[in-house]
Amino acid sequence: MNSIALFIIASLIWGTTWIAITFQLGDVAPEASVSYRFAIASIGMLIIAKWQRVDIRVSWRAQLWMALLGLFYTINYISVYRAEAEISSGLVAVAGSGILFFNIVLSRVLFGYLITRQLAIGSLLGLAGIAVLFAPDLIAFEPRYAIGVSFAIVAALAASSANMVAVKNGNAGHSIITTNVWWMIWCTVFTALAVPLTGNSFSFSWEPSYLASLFYLAIFGSIVAFTSYLSLMKNVGPSKAGYIAVITPVLALLISTVFEDLVWKSTDYLGVLLIIIGQVVIFKRKAVTPLSDDEPHDDNNKRS
Repeated sequence: MNSIALFIIASLIWGTTWIAITFQLGDVAPEASVSYRFAIASIGMLIIAKWQRVDIRVSWRAQLWMALLGLFYTINYISVYRAEAEISSGLVAVAGSGILFFNIVLSRVLFGYLITRQLAIGSLLGLAGIAVLFAPDLIAFEPRYAIGVSFAIVAALAASSANMVAVKNGNAGHSIITTNVWWMIWCTVFTALAVPLTGNSFSFSWEPSYLASLFYLAIFGSIVAFTSYLSLMKNVGPSKAGYIAVITPVLALLISTVFEDLVWKSTDYLGVLLIIIGQVVIFKRKAVTPLSDDEPHDDNNKRS
């Protein structure tokens, strides 16, 4: 499959997963829904590993890192689901673009990545855009809105932290498939444990909308789009493939406008424009020392 097709597949799927999550909200606890999602995704990844004859065995020390990766993703996904219970899926997607800026800071602190002037400018533009987008409602202090934004920011930070652990795993020589098999399994376990810890109980919905969104998120959002993205990175490299991070929040906002009646204000237009310009500046050239194509990459900076 050519690079254009791979780019379109990954962008369209990750741009729509945000709205798909809204169909998971309701009678079933978010922690349970996430656990079901990654139980299905784990099985899918194990099938892929078997098909590609990948040895997923790792040492117990490496397994601890896999567990840490799964823990960060657990925080990320639960926070995304809870954020969408409070604010529109499109706004959660835009707030999620903050992962790019958390990545920059953590990469510098943990791995010594160089922050260039271009990278600094792009980051400041993006952060300014997020501030402009959310400031009016936060100043008005609508409780539900403040809670939703807070969860969205926590989700972005957790996803960025997961990226750092994934880089650590990649430097240790673990393949992308091996890493993702194990973090998905650990995410399934941790989210299952989170159900009683948050005072909820396991339940399930047989509503067609819930079932359809569950399998869409597990199979397409967590397997098909991710595989397409990895193939795209192999073809064009991580810098060009990273433009998906610019496209998906815009798609999510447009979909939210149509299906969730999101009403745009002047500050929304300005905020989104600043975020897009900031991301384009970051990806225009190699603003930081690029990761090796053999290192694991996650999909939470592009979708949920």
